[in-house]
Amino acid sequence: MGRIIMSIQEQIKNKLMKEIYTDIDKMYDFMEQHYVLSEQHRDLIIKHLNKFKDQIYLISENSKLS
Repeated sequence: MGRIIMSIQEQIKNKLMKEIYTDIDKMYDFMEQHYVLSEQHRDLIIKHLNKFKDQIYLISENSKLS
């Protein structure tokens, strides 16, 4: 029974992660569409959004659902 619950929780976490990652990608798209970005700024945005994704992933992996 415990494995079934973990599997359901993992499925929920995976769905939540997909939603969060989609929203983060939308943040990049928003910046790209509304600002004229230098290559340096574009690279910086990508770097920080990827770092943010990594942090969200770690938090999700190490936290239980509420």
